[in-house]
Amino acid sequence: MPSPEILFNWMYFFSSHAFQMRMTCICLALIVNLGLANGQLPKVTPGSSKSNTIVPTEEPEEKATQSLQKGTWTSFLGNHRNGISDETGHNLNWNRHRPTVLWRVPLGGGFSSIVVAEGRIWTMATHLNNDYVVCFDAHTGKKLWSTLAAPTYLDRQRQARGPRSTPTYQAGKLYCLLPAGDLLCLDSASGKVTWRVNIFQLSGAQRQEQKTIYYWGMSASPLIEGDLVILQPGGSKNNSVIAVNKNTGKLVWAAGSDSPGYGSPIVIEAEDQRQLIVPTGQSVLSLTPDKGDLLWRIVWGNKYNCNCATPIWNEDSLFISSAYGTGCMRFALTTQNEQIRPISRWKNLALQNQFATSIIKDGYIYGPHGDLASVTYRCLDMQRGKVQWISRRVGKCTQIAVQDHIICLTEQGTLILIEANPTEYREKGKLTGLLSFKAWAHPAIANKRLYIRDEKRLICIDLKQK
Repeated sequence: MPSPEILFNWMYFFSSHAFQMRMTCICLALIVNLGLANGQLPKVTPGSSKSNTIVPTEEPEEKATQSLQKGTWTSFLGNHRNGISDETGHNLNWNRHRPTVLWRVPLGGGFSSIVVAEGRIWTMATHLNNDYVVCFDAHTGKKLWSTLAAPTYLDRQRQARGPRSTPTYQAGKLYCLLPAGDLLCLDSASGKVTWRVNIFQLSGAQRQEQKTIYYWGMSASPLIEGDLVILQPGGSKNNSVIAVNKNTGKLVWAAGSDSPGYGSPIVIEAEDQRQLIVPTGQSVLSLTPDKGDLLWRIVWGNKYNCNCATPIWNEDSLFISSAYGTGCMRFALTTQNEQIRPISRWKNLALQNQFATSIIKDGYIYGPHGDLASVTYRCLDMQRGKVQWISRRVGKCTQIAVQDHIICLTEQGTLILIEANPTEYREKGKLTGLLSFKAWAHPAIANKRLYIRDEKRLICIDLKQK
């Protein structure tokens, strides 16, 4: 079939006005049928999916597809949920070798980040009145399927429509949490829904928009721990955090009585105890994974109950940070009288993460500081919390790290590559004009390919070393 560009050239060639009008109608119909309209997703019925498997016809493409299946980025902030990639061999001097865009595809609204496995990528987006889980071929960007997940969500402050959290991939399954509490388990290859529940109905927790205007929907990404999916509906009756069986969606345990936070839970090993670390609206909780028993709790938050950044575990201590006057803290865990206790090492106002999570590299913390006023980018000493340097060249951003560099995506859609250098701000390149405001989703990286999105498009950038 001729491409839309060739059809438009034919229209230009012929001078007859009537002929041009007829050809224009044909071309517009072809563009819509080919799915090239901006942000368009196919309409599907609940629980159904459309799947188009790509069959490579040439050996070079087949080899490329096989190589893309090696690298993964399986959850929010990557495989370790700390924003750091284990890969090497990247192009890390954009001033000398400008990265190229491999492909770009239309995408709807939402702030879900991207996960990568099996040579595929997945994210969530809104189209018209519904939110979808969407799958693309990682090599070509071809849409493989989209599955209707839930009616689209618009928060009380009308910030934006669409999903907030990021899918989590494990062993051929996708676990997707939608803003109004709908939790879906999907087959990653076909998009078929295996099971679905609503975590508010399951836990008995009250939906927060019924109580406050400062509510932006379920944003914490699901955590897979053993046979459990860890989630945070935020309830006041020992149902703030819940665990459901990953194979059935049935409730296993519930714990805590805090309002929901927006940061995602992580799991750590400390003091001979595996611990779930969960940021809530007013605190940080540590729970046992098997039963949800409380190990410790620290009060942490602000008047909006808005803790958005994810806690970071770094060898022997936890780092947490929140905006709106809260600040940041590093604390260690120790055992006293057979109980694990958090011990603060330092706390200050020098780094206040709004919605982006900081990166810790080689004993130093890197991240954006600020919320409603001007935002700066900062480096702090992990040991003492002392500011090493401040730069105004980045502003509000999300970020991930690869090798000894940090890739920042500003909310205006600009990519900035900086060294993880504690002595000075050192920029290694900038790519502008790729995305537009609001580019709030965190980047993802796998197989030396960087994936970024805004509310209109998804882009794949080649970061292979030249």
